[in-house]
Amino acid sequence: METKIPKSMIAGVQSVMPVEVTRHREIRSISVVDPVGVGIFRRTLNIVTYYKEACERGWFAAGWIKESLGRALTEQPMLSGRLRRRTTSAEAGLELVANDSGIRMVEAKFPASLPDFLEMVKRDKSRAEAETVFWKDIDADEPQYSPLFYVQVTNFESGGYSIGISCSILIADLLLETDFLTKWAQIQTSLAHSQTTIKPIFHLPSLKQDFGNFLIEFSRSASVLDRGEPVAFQAKTCLKISPACIGTRKQTRGDVFLFIKEKGGGENSTECDGMKVEIHSSDDEVINGCDCGSDLEETNDGVLDKSLTFGERLEVTSCWVGCVSKGVVFVFPSIFEDAKSLAKFIVALPKE
Repeated sequence: METKIPKSMIAGVQSVMPVEVTRHREIRSISVVDPVGVGIFRRTLNIVTYYKEACERGWFAAGWIKESLGRALTEQPMLSGRLRRRTTSAEAGLELVANDSGIRMVEAKFPASLPDFLEMVKRDKSRAEAETVFWKDIDADEPQYSPLFYVQVTNFESGGYSIGISCSILIADLLLETDFLTKWAQIQTSLAHSQTTIKPIFHLPSLKQDFGNFLIEFSRSASVLDRGEPVAFQAKTCLKISPACIGTRKQTRGDVFLFIKEKGGGENSTECDGMKVEIHSSDDEVINGCDCGSDLEETNDGVLDKSLTFGERLEVTSCWVGCVSKGVVFVFPSIFEDAKSLAKFIVALPKE
């Protein structure tokens, strides 16, 4: 019998831009032969954390996030940028630009208590946790209008809330390989603790008179329901192309998608590290022939570290790549061996 999962009710949507104008607007080139075929407009990194707090605290947390995230984005403005068609190069293609267009923050209410919701997660994790994250697929025709990063704060009945993060796979390394999330959480904690008796400026229940009027027309893309196994972090990097290591640990089937980080221009260049997307079949020699032996270590450390906390956090957390049904996702550390070599930041996605 299918588990009944109520729908989250969206109460408000805001844009969050860096609090300071980005002067040095970096550009990330995206090298991909078939953008639609490899799913770069749909694939996302998703993170959900849960917090056991008094009733209404989730609305307060969302209010402080508007300010704390704006401050944090000044150090990683690419997260609030946009994907666009390349116009300044003879080579056609796509590129990301840090143009301060902003991320989207969604505030929602779930019609059940947090303990009841976590029971739903146990029975149907994919459908239940899809209600805690928001994502709209990037418009393939006019990508320059689509946000690359969403945050959803979901309030549960009788207290407790969740923070769900969804970002394009093209900028996932900015979350996985930097301390952006930790710094953001630190700013959030500092703001909340220093003004405990004052409501945040963007406190939705104080701003919205008709709080029962939810945004039913603002719907998430169906791709959020597609998810594979949790992300597996690799503690070390193989000297050869890392997907070979996947074949020694997981049985891959069909095609494997590789999102490979490329070293960008020099110090005076506006071009930052790029992203190259490749497709390899499971019997490709690239996938076989790992020389790392037993050096690779699979670990859950990284983006879900204990330092990522916005309150009294529960042990229940999730991290997955969206739109990769039944797939296996590996993340390898980036190491540039010389000025032109490929880094080893790779997400391998077995094709559905």
